[in-house]
Formats: sequence, structure tokens, C-alpha cells
Amino acid sequence: MTALILLGAGASFGSGDVQPCCPPLGNGPDGLFARLDAAGGQAASLPADLKTLFRTDFERGMTQFYEFADGDIMRFQREMAAYLAAFKPGGANAYVRLIRTIGPRRAIYASLNYDLLFELAAGYLGLNTFYSADPPMRGVRLLKLHGSSNFWPDIPVGMIRGSTFKRSGRADIQAHIKPLNQEETLYRCSVEDSVAPAIAMYAEGKAVKISPDYVERQQEFWTAAVRSASRIFVVGVRVHNADVHVWGELGKAGAPLTYFGREWDKQPYEQWTADNRKRNSYFIEANFDECIAFIGRQLGRI
Repeated sequence: MTALILLGAGASFGSGDVQPCCPPLGNGPDGLFARLDAAGGQAASLPADLKTLFRTDFERGMTQFYEFADGDIMRFQREMAAYLAAFKPGGANAYVRLIRTIGPRRAIYASLNYDLLFELAAGYLGLNTFYSADPPMRGVRLLKLHGSSNFWPDIPVGMIRGSTFKRSGRADIQAHIKPLNQEETLYRCSVEDSVAPAIAMYAEGKAVKISPDYVERQQEFWTAAVRSASRIFVVGVRVHNADVHVWGELGKAGAPLTYFGREWDKQPYEQWTADNRKRNSYFIEANFDECIAFIGRQLGRI
């Protein structure tokens, strides 16, 4: 049986050895919106009250922005993807050490992040990334439950220009997705003016407006992986019950679950454990760097 390792924003934020710096967390004065605001673009042009809401609670800010923009979120999503796709790990990065320690066969990896740190870390080790739960011949399995900055519609560059897509129901654009490398991703982000990659809105419900079928397939792989996992490890993910596709599925898991977090994560996690009557769930106060050896020992890799 295979272990399952879920990685969140806290993992990327604490992964170390990243150029130009580690990705920010979602909220706070130096959080994701503050970085987008400083970078210019659409975020910098928003009203002051909306900026304040974004900094305080990115999810609520995104919900209000959707109404403010009358559903036209392509530019914002594209600029956020460009920002998050630019981070690059070095050899001492925790993602590199995690993949090196656990290897590609012992675990299916899953991520809630839009950045490409995991994929680039795998590439650093000579491994390809497969967005599937099927065992690859030469690579590592990664499920991206909320989409990814490199999940771009497989349409010619610049084919759709000067167009607006908004309030189209479930999907603004439905097309086959072709995962790109970092260079291709940044290029598409810079030259397109009407489309964006398949990433969820960073808002409650995590609606996906570009090719939701592809992202939902990632979530189906995740559900199957949760149900068949021998052990589950959660790193850098805050408990957020509204994300039923994440925490609802984990609540039904039969495998032992180990959650790594900081002291302020303990109470919400223990409440979630009690609410789901989980008897094989464990909290360990540790950051990303500290949890790698523990996971390695549990899986017989150290």
C-alpha cells in the first residue's frame, strides 16, 4: 500500500532555499495580496477597502472581488499564477529533501498550492512529475487539488485575444489542459490577455472557471488515494472545514493520519479530530523541515 502526503501553503512558505524568496502565506500584511499589490497589475488598482479585506482574509477578498469585477477574473488569476510560478527551489529546499528521502514509489503526493516548487524539486532530482495516481515508470505522482499555475488550456498561444469571459455558469472556458514547464508557464502568463490557467478561485468553495473537469479529475484521484492510503501525512495545511473535498475526505479516511503544524494549529486540528471521531489521528508540532525525517522513519526510508 502507498502513503499519501498532503502539502499546503505552509509547506512552500517554510521550504527554505527558494529564489527569489519563499512564497507568502495567504493572509497578513506581507501575505499573498500584499505581494501582488506591490508587483503592480490589477491588484494595485483595486479600491482601498477591498485591498484591506484581501490582506485580512484573502478568501473573503476574492469573493468580494468576483462581484466587484462582475465575474471577470481572468487577469487577476493570470497575474497571481505568474507571481507564484516564478519561485524556484535550490538543492537545500525541503521539497527536494522530501522527495529524495521518501522517493517516488512509497507515496502519492498532493498539494493545495498553485506554485511549481514541487515539480521543480522533482526535476532537480531528475524526476518527471505525473498528475495522476497511477505509478509512473520514471517519475513522481503529484495531485494538485486546486489546480496549478502551469495547467493551461491546450490552445495556440494568443489564439484568444481581446475577449472577456465572465459569469458563464460552471465554466468560463472548458478545454483540454496541457501542463507546462516553468518557462512555458511564465511565457503564457506574460503574453495572454484573455485566458488564464486552471486554478481555483482562492475563495470559499474553490470554484474553477477554467477547465473544471480537469481539476475535478485531480480531486477524484485524491479521493481514491485517501481511501486506499496506508498512512496519511498533512504538512502546512490549516484546518478549513469549508474545503469539504479536503477535510471531508480526510475525516472519512481509515488510515492513520499525522498532522504537522504549529502551536496555533493544534486546537483547530483537535476539534476537527473530535468532530470526526478519529481515533488514529495525531498532531505533531513541527515545521516542514522537521517533519521529513519523521515521515521517512514511518515509511522505512531512514
